[in-house]
Amino acid sequence: MSKMKKTVALTLAVTMLAGCGGSSSTAATAAGTAAAGTTTGTGNVVVAMDADLNTMDQELATDGNSFIMQSMCIGGLVELDSTEQPQPDLAESWDVSDDGMTYTFHLRDGLKWSNGTALTANDFVYGWQRLVDPDTASEYNYIMSTICVVNADDVINGVKDKSELGVEATDDQTFVVHLTQPCSFLLGLMAFPSFFPLNQEFYESEGDQYALSTSDMIYCGPYTMTDWQAGNEYTFTKNPDYWNADEIQNETVTFKFIQDTQSAMLAYQQGDIDVVKLSGEQVDAYKDQEGYQSRLTGYAWRLEFNLNKDNCSNVNLREAISYGIDRDAICNNVLKDGSVPATGFIPTSFAYGPDGTDYTETAGTLVSYDPDKAAECYAKAKEDNGGNDYTITLLFEDSEASKAVAENIQSELQASCPGLTISLDSKPKKTRLQLMTDLDYEMGLTRWGPDYADPQTFLDLFKSDTPGYSKSYFSDEYDALMDAAETTDATDASKRWQDMIDAEKVLITKDYACVPVYQNGGAMMINPKVTGIDFHAAGVDSYRHVVKAE
Repeated sequence: MSKMKKTVALTLAVTMLAGCGGSSSTAATAAGTAAAGTTTGTGNVVVAMDADLNTMDQELATDGNSFIMQSMCIGGLVELDSTEQPQPDLAESWDVSDDGMTYTFHLRDGLKWSNGTALTANDFVYGWQRLVDPDTASEYNYIMSTICVVNADDVINGVKDKSELGVEATDDQTFVVHLTQPCSFLLGLMAFPSFFPLNQEFYESEGDQYALSTSDMIYCGPYTMTDWQAGNEYTFTKNPDYWNADEIQNETVTFKFIQDTQSAMLAYQQGDIDVVKLSGEQVDAYKDQEGYQSRLTGYAWRLEFNLNKDNCSNVNLREAISYGIDRDAICNNVLKDGSVPATGFIPTSFAYGPDGTDYTETAGTLVSYDPDKAAECYAKAKEDNGGNDYTITLLFEDSEASKAVAENIQSELQASCPGLTISLDSKPKKTRLQLMTDLDYEMGLTRWGPDYADPQTFLDLFKSDTPGYSKSYFSDEYDALMDAAETTDATDASKRWQDMIDAEKVLITKDYACVPVYQNGGAMMINPKVTGIDFHAAGVDSYRHVVKAE
């Protein structure tokens, strides 16, 4: 056989369900994308957001809304279609070596940035190097190690220079990625903003002002960002220089920050908003109306502990908290938006094992509500504390849903663990994220949206030997199981799956390092004239191909 697998045109047969070390992906290409139609369009779609934009810097972003907006105006090597399969975007084709350890991406002819500069393979090299550069201090730098890029760990840890990262531009249109072992979900992740290109000359000319306003950015995606009203709204206008501009049908897309769901729904009814999420109390009122949609997302909410804090360092207290939460009540009585109780750290209907079985079915139910058990564990925790009760501060973001869930958790825990006091601390999402990153909190209500359809995207969050790890949980047992899943057992799908199940059990049924609470539902109203939104359980929701009929 030849050293490189031959490119296959117009079709794609790629799975993103196996982890690093699984069988190598089938090479594929296509000249087009999943969008249909050729009209230029003049419509405007307005999307309500319940959390504000945090950053347009793709190497610093960590939240879904920021990733969504970045993917509107910056292109990746691929994009995900409606079935979550990677389709060519800035790369028109790619090859995968027979051993699955070298990916060669061939960029399209004539690509350019919005300032007229040619977009080349060097822009991907520079962007990837900045992601792992210790000076960038990106919270997402570990994802380069996740896909097994050569020298990623050493660069992140400052052992090697970023120039030694296993990527290269062999010419202006050829970007090559070298891996330490095969990673069959790599192609899907090429649609993720952390892997987007960055123009070195422009970035360095901007300095610390990069991505702080529309004039401090350049674009290579289907839209350009034309209006940035911080704390209010963000508008994206069709980019005529995008390689596939003829397929982009809507002229503008606006994301509007409206924290109050009643106000957002009123704007929807008045025709000022096209897409809006519903709060629990709104579902019953609108579920029978045209435009109502409900889906189960991949977002998994949990309580996370700062184990450096004296109170949260007590495992009996953390176990009491796990047993003291009525997850069914939160989903059915508080949220009522299609959310489902967590059975473990990994969401349901998300990842499937080598035998085709849902991961959560194989792992079993790992968390449950048992107020008697909660009281028993709390009594042990009090003994550990010299007979004294505990007061824990719960940090949460100031959205209506998070506030309602936090108040329910407070009530349930104080009832299940007599003597326990839960204080509530509400902060804007951006502040909440920073406080948790800085370990300046005790217990936080947070979520994770999967970047790819494999349990590893969740479990790597607590793997303390991951470069750049910044949490407070350290477990040799957990790290060893995840290391085995990602290295020695990586080529044995069954062993890898069991390693991850065993690691999850250590995390949440032995160490209680976090407490899974629920998996997000997605009750919303969407203008019946609007189509083409691609919601992804793993990866970034896409509004690139949205269409609004006149």
